[in-house]
Amino acid sequence: MTGEDYWTSLGILGASTGMKPIISANKTIPAVDAYSSQLTVAVTDSVLKYTQTTSTINRYVNWNLGATYDKVLGLCYFQMGTSQDTQGLLFSENTYTGSQATQDYPQDIYRWQNYAYSSTTACWLYKLVGASGTKIGEDLTICVNDDLYSHAYGLALYCEKGNPGVQKCFMRDGSTSQWIQILSTTDGAFTTGFQSIGILTGAASGQVGRMISPFYVWGVE
Repeated sequence: MTGEDYWTSLGILGASTGMKPIISANKTIPAVDAYSSQLTVAVTDSVLKYTQTTSTINRYVNWNLGATYDKVLGLCYFQMGTSQDTQGLLFSENTYTGSQATQDYPQDIYRWQNYAYSSTTACWLYKLVGASGTKIGEDLTICVNDDLYSHAYGLALYCEKGNPGVQKCFMRDGSTSQWIQILSTTDGAFTTGFQSIGILTGAASGQVGRMISPFYVWGVE
């Protein structure tokens, strides 16, 4: 389900790229390093279940990568459940540990997200420099519906540091489809390198969603 041949065909993976596995969670999701204080997070084998306890923008989970990487590719799967409006995947220049109470967690990120709420359906790419967010890419013609009965879907994000940098955003709509590239940008906000990967969850109190393995990250220092 990782589709390594596909990433190799794009020149993202392969021997010449120097990209090596960082997280290879084919079945069991690794323990989280940080999470928003308004989330209840539980990992059981291949599923990370998150419950939003209040209505707030503080709704993230992070894993530190153990080093600073110039290029990174991450992918995982989501089942929307009742965590309606959005799910997302991100890379940050920072590391985080434990419960994060600040509304500005995390910072210095590229965030790729599926959004479906009310009359708005979209896929968006945001950058947050510090706590200041800017939308740098969008496609209003594709998304996964925000429905309790929606199938699981995959998101993948590739980032290169630098000015210009590279950001490529992908979606896999169900387990039998191929990865689809949705967005590609060359934003140059981050030049230090990436140190953590994270997910974004839905916003409203009581909502429950799930991140599902496989969960993979590759990178090159």
